[in-house]
Amino acid sequence: MSQAPAVFYVRSGLARDQTYNLEIARGSSESVLERWMPFRHNSTLHALAAFPPPSIHAFSGITDAVARATDLQAAFETLMIEVSRELKTRACIFQQMERGWTLVAQTRGGLRVSISDLHAALSSVSSDALTAAAELRAIGDGVWTLVPLRDVGGWPASLLLAGDWTPIDDMVGALVVLLSSAFRSVREREERRHAEHLLRDGYTIGRRLSRLGDLETVCQRVVEQVSRSLEADRVALALYRPEEDRLVIAATRGYAASVVRDVRIERGAWVMGHVFTAGRPVLVRDIRQIDRLALERRRYRTSSFVAVPMFAGSETVGVLSATDKKDGSAFGRRDTSALRTFSMSAALALMAARSGAEVHRLTHAATVDSLTGLFNRHYLDARLHQEVERAKRASNSLTVLMADIDDFKTINDTHGHQVGDAILQVVSGILRSAVRVFDVCARYGGDEFAIVMPSSDHSSATACAERIRQRIFDHHGLPHLPKATISLGVAVIEPGDEPADLVWRADRSLYQAKAEGKNRVHANSGMPHVRLMPLPRRNTIEPV
Repeated sequence: MSQAPAVFYVRSGLARDQTYNLEIARGSSESVLERWMPFRHNSTLHALAAFPPPSIHAFSGITDAVARATDLQAAFETLMIEVSRELKTRACIFQQMERGWTLVAQTRGGLRVSISDLHAALSSVSSDALTAAAELRAIGDGVWTLVPLRDVGGWPASLLLAGDWTPIDDMVGALVVLLSSAFRSVREREERRHAEHLLRDGYTIGRRLSRLGDLETVCQRVVEQVSRSLEADRVALALYRPEEDRLVIAATRGYAASVVRDVRIERGAWVMGHVFTAGRPVLVRDIRQIDRLALERRRYRTSSFVAVPMFAGSETVGVLSATDKKDGSAFGRRDTSALRTFSMSAALALMAARSGAEVHRLTHAATVDSLTGLFNRHYLDARLHQEVERAKRASNSLTVLMADIDDFKTINDTHGHQVGDAILQVVSGILRSAVRVFDVCARYGGDEFAIVMPSSDHSSATACAERIRQRIFDHHGLPHLPKATISLGVAVIEPGDEPADLVWRADRSLYQAKAEGKNRVHANSGMPHVRLMPLPRRNTIEPV
């Protein structure tokens, strides 16, 4: 025959909706009952039915569910669900982050406690309380038990249980131990997934960067990927510039352009300069503990940062740094390892981009005349061959202009080679400005120039040649430069022409213009040639 449950009295200091149905069989020892009674204080008493305290098996069920969570946040939320179901009480989890206590999870229905009361209670929590098995806290009109959570990683966390659970602090302590193992299991799985994710990111960014040839683009992609992977609001990449013997900010994420545009970092100066010189990573979890650096962090949101050197072989080529994690937490060793992985991929891509840029520079230098900036004879010969073949295939017109500065030897002999070089540069600038963007303008040799004009017929090429002659004739030049004129010959492609044939006819037209008095254009297209008479000459240069 079943017996009615015993009736016990508990303190009514909590809100009226916080009641405990303690159902314990008659005959249970008074010591056990007194140990389990949630409230043993002299106050107004209510009669409540009693029930047995939670067993270790119930606590094991809670921790098993927590251990199966996919990540730490999911583990916190699972803990709240299980606590509500097994312990029939309200609960919440707070983490003590840099900006203060933050609510990360709570049971369904809310806490029914004001924010001000919570803040007052939590602000008085000491570091010792975060390691104790359980501590009683008065919050508003009720009493809550503070239970520290261990192995949650990063910031300290505490579980708040509504009611006084200190009478069974040995069982609460067992719950803490079981939860510690569950959280550790969740964190290890999360760290493995994170490590795999970083390896994939490192491989992905390595492949993507290898396809980018521009140094500036490579740098910007690196900082954007680091920002996403490390969840950092601010990332900076500095490259060493040997000609200045300083580090230059090459790309940033989260910094105003005006702040970093002209920044130059001496070797050994600031954090980046120190990392570059030492060749070792720097991880600072809380810069406020470093007196000489604390004031420099005022413009940052958090007090943690990480910086790693970038190596290309044995050479240090730059520094990669990150700060201000999105969740306000501190950087750890895992972040340092991730940043080093990215720095290796970035360094290889940067060296490839630099090599590509150097190849482009050398290729450009091999095709450009260093004095005038026009294409050189080697490039002209290659392009002329291509354009002749293209004109034959498409049955298009092609014109070549040959130009020569009149009496250039006299200028050199009279005024010196520096003045002669200056005149060559002036004439080259006029040539570039007078032709189309796709025309090939080159220095043929000495004071002679050649222009290849695809899809240009006799009339348009002759008009261009006259425009060049007139501009040079009208050019007043610099005060120390003598007056110069130019003669030009024009030749249009004919059936069966090879590149040499076209150049030869243009050259013959040029000599004809010289023979007719210089400072003029002579066109030869297989038709009767056209002579454009010059304006009256200014007798500043005597004919040879």
